[in-house]
Amino acid sequence: MVVAAPAAGQQDIERENLTDIREINVVVEELSDEAESAGLTRRALLDAAERTLEERRVPLGGSSQGADLYINVATHRGSTGLFAYYARVSVQQMATLEGNQLRARVDTWDMASLGAVGEGNLSQVEQVIVQLVDLFCDDYLEMNDPRR
Repeated sequence: MVVAAPAAGQQDIERENLTDIREINVVVEELSDEAESAGLTRRALLDAAERTLEERRVPLGGSSQGADLYINVATHRGSTGLFAYYARVSVQQMATLEGNQLRARVDTWDMASLGAVGEGNLSQVEQVIVQLVDLFCDDYLEMNDPRR
């Protein structure tokens, strides 16, 4: 697994963007039919992400006031039977745009991974998502220490 992390300065800013988030809503983007039929399912990704957040004691929510932990996995089956994948976990928060004062959901934190697995092992990408969610939890808990 190759994880694409932001540059050090950008990483600090992204970590600070997690301060005072009170709840996290998990959103999983639709997967390709090809990925679903090979064993990587939206439901499994959602369950794995929520389980990781619960285990790490990051507050789950369901309101529009929370930030979205957005999960996107793109796959491509090559002619050799290998699946290339791009897995991305990001945090989307409501922000006010400075120029026109419009409100929009924007990415304020993200991590991604790129790799390849055999067709029979595509469900292993779930573990990649868990690792990325764990990295989010590390940053979230650093900025929202419950002991403060």
